Amino acid sequence: MFTDVEGFTAIAESMPADVLMRQLTDYFNLATRVFARHGGVIDKFMGDGIMVLWGAPTDLPDAEYRACAASLELHAEMTELNRRWQAEGLQPFRTRIGMHTGIVIAGVLGSSDRLSYTALGDVINAASRIEGTNKQLGTRTLMSEATFEGLGGRLATRRIEEQIELRGRQTRMVLYELLEVEHQPR
Repeated sequence: MFTDVEGFTAIAESMPADVLMRQLTDYFNLATRVFARHGGVIDKFMGDGIMVLWGAPTDLPDAEYRACAASLELHAEMTELNRRWQAEGLQPFRTRIGMHTGIVIAGVLGSSDRLSYTALGDVINAASRIEGTNKQLGTRTLMSEATFEGLGGRLATRRIEEQIELRGRQTRMVLYELLEVEHQPR
């Protein structure tokens, strides 16, 4: 999973750095709690974005459902946080999410001076590109067909009617939007 705050560059430009840092810290703390509740492991923070793994470093049954449930919970909790921020005169954050399922290589990578745990592979690149596709489609949460299949119809989704060409990739993908409805089936 990759997350991104929509319009973050404009938000950052419009406020003092200390206020922006406070908001990002609040957002990251909230997201970290949500992801952990659903078995997600944060790989890294990248500016305003987050890379999250389900099923690494250890196998996790039902990873697709857990990631989708975390996405829905993050959006719901962000609605509350945004209300508080707006009452304080601060800009809201609208989070976009992209998810893909598959086999990756996960482990410690880096140089002899600096190492970090991460995951690599086409699945990671595709998930990042799927997240970015939200911008062109005006959606908040997109997933690959592989993630959709792992979800098993337990949450409301909408198939994107045309196969999407993801930036930098040669093959098109079928994508699904995870829908935010009040009473999702369990």
